[in-house]
Amino acid sequence: MTPPPEGTCNRCNQTRPLFVRKPDHDCIEIIGNVNLIEAARLIAELEDADDYWCTRRIERLDPLKLCVRCCDKDAADEAEYIKERQL
Repeated sequence: MTPPPEGTCNRCNQTRPLFVRKPDHDCIEIIGNVNLIEAARLIAELEDADDYWCTRRIERLDPLKLCVRCCDKDAADEAEYIKERQL
């Protein structure tokens, strides 16, 4: 097994081995097909709710590359976000 590549963590900016962090939830898939006006409203709600995991996907940004510590922290933050909003 090859070791993970080293680089700069997107969260702490430290040079460490990096892992791609994929979100555990997917609000976009849950929403499904909607018309353009409804989509604009739902996107605004995601942004207002600080759902940067799904907002990154909407903006077509690359997945976050995080070190182990930041990957664990991001997963814990997302779990808390899911629990608070009962997703």
